Amino acid sequence: MDEHDRGKYDPMATPAAPHPAESPSEPAPQPMVTAKQDPVGPGYWQKSHKALTYTLIALVVIAVAAAAYWFVLKPKPVAKTTTTTIQTQTQAAQAASTIATATKNYSSPNFNLSFDYPQDWTVADNGGGVMTVKSPSLQLKNASGQLVAGQVVLTIRDHVQKLSEFDSGNSTATRDSQKVAYTKPTQNQRANTYLSFLQYASTTTTGALDGVYITGDSGYTKGQAIPLVDVQKIDPIISVTFLTSGGKALSIADSAWDNSSFSTPLTNMLKSFAIN
Repeated sequence: MDEHDRGKYDPMATPAAPHPAESPSEPAPQPMVTAKQDPVGPGYWQKSHKALTYTLIALVVIAVAAAAYWFVLKPKPVAKTTTTTIQTQTQAAQAASTIATATKNYSSPNFNLSFDYPQDWTVADNGGGVMTVKSPSLQLKNASGQLVAGQVVLTIRDHVQKLSEFDSGNSTATRDSQKVAYTKPTQNQRANTYLSFLQYASTTTTGALDGVYITGDSGYTKGQAIPLVDVQKIDPIISVTFLTSGGKALSIADSAWDNSSFSTPLTNMLKSFAIN
């Protein structure tokens, strides 16, 4: 070949590699395939399974604890007795703490007697053999020593009336009887009388006082029995008893009589009776 032909073909030159697109007989090289890798690291699924198990256990424990609280530990509703106690204490705080000393005089056409009573008390004298005079709401110390709202009631009964307070048996003297002189006795009555302090047989609280009765010539020492027949000898039967704010019989603390602001107005009322 001459020099012109050498430029077109050079047997010493390295032939150029064919372009992949120009060599259909040879497949295009493929990327190396490796084993699938765990995208979040080895042991991930085992750890997730354990975590889920612990979570479920924790939820069960919480559910059991909640059930235990609801049925066992949850505070019980406030009992009605507590509400009643709070209401009674509130009523007692609003009630008068002493008995009025100013008095009125009342003459009963049904019992032929007259007496003085605190001016803010209410008289009910409608016949039928029973007469009452009631105080407004007062603070009274019950047999347990707590202040409660209640009333003091003067009751006058003819001797044929049933005395239901003796249904359970003889009463007991809670203290020695007190002998007093009537303020203005008439010719139809004795000059002096005993005031006796009764605890009914149905009352079991030690130191309770259920009523103060005029017992005439009969006096009693503390702890002595007071039978029904003794009380029925007096005509009319005159007593001072106590009621709750709801109108039920109330036993007060016997020590309440030691408070002169309480006992003196009641004693004066009983001493003021005059037989017409």
